[in-house]
Amino acid sequence: MLNLLATRREVEIVSALKLSLLDTPQTRGEPLTLWTPPDAEGLRVKEATSTDALRRAGHLQTHSLDSEALMDAFVDAAARIKDTDASCIALAGVLKLPLMTDDQKERRVARALFASIELVSTLDVLAEAEHAFDWSPEELGSVALALRWRGNFAPPRQDPRSGWYEALLGG
Repeated sequence: MLNLLATRREVEIVSALKLSLLDTPQTRGEPLTLWTPPDAEGLRVKEATSTDALRRAGHLQTHSLDSEALMDAFVDAAARIKDTDASCIALAGVLKLPLMTDDQKERRVARALFASIELVSTLDVLAEAEHAFDWSPEELGSVALALRWRGNFAPPRQDPRSGWYEALLGG
């Protein structure tokens, strides 16, 4: 979620890709902060952000762990990973929805509990958005830079799109 918010185009991206996002009561209560790009001295500070625009646009809803299957999956996942991540794994796994995460531990736990779960990375979403919008290289680079600095994002080394992202950043 934070990586989407970091782009400053979260509603635009989610709308174009026709995504319906879910969070859980456990994740909804987490404070959301992003970073500023470095100033002239290279200093960065955290700033608050929110999912309000996504909620107002109807693209994000909170789904409770309101069934025995969801609670059982949550308990199984929470034995291996923190509760916020466990709630997302349970929701995606039981409802057979894609899980959007770059966190390697979360991906590993999700696969262990739900072998056929679809895992979606930040760079998967960015690549789909690139095609949906037919962004110019400058626009795509701007979104990638916002993701890098505001989201403090560096893709996992195993992400097959890591080289593509690095090239967008000019590196």
